[in-house]
Amino acid sequence: MDPNLLYGLRLLHFLGMAVWFAGGLGIAGDVRKTIARGKPHTEILVSRVSRALNIGSIAAVVTIGSGLGMVFGLGGFGAVGPRIHAGFGLAILTLAIEIMLLKPASFRLGDALSTGDGRELRPLAGRIAMLAGITHALKLVTLVLMVFRFGGR
Repeated sequence: MDPNLLYGLRLLHFLGMAVWFAGGLGIAGDVRKTIARGKPHTEILVSRVSRALNIGSIAAVVTIGSGLGMVFGLGGFGAVGPRIHAGFGLAILTLAIEIMLLKPASFRLGDALSTGDGRELRPLAGRIAMLAGITHALKLVTLVLMVFRFGGR
């Protein structure tokens, strides 16, 4: 692979990673603080959380796609070490959790806010915080696997 193309992919990968990793850092605190403040602050909460998750999902696709480009540019999965395989699997798992669990939880929060059912708000905020924490931990493990070399490749 052309070294300039590899450097371009690497830059795109780093930028996508930065946006994906940092984009959702404030979701749990934002949900908790906004629910505590009540109306009128809660009216735009779901749109803020959805926007952060959508931007993060796009950045995740850019990160995973550029990572795959680098892997295949270097010769495929046989040419990279197991830490890259593990990091790739964790990145896919993290994106799946964000899309299949975290986004629906934020939509359920929006439904609870629109119906005015205050009993559901605290458990939903806790679920969003738990899922956001899980995705943060997975992203951290992925980052450690991708950056630090353990043993061989």
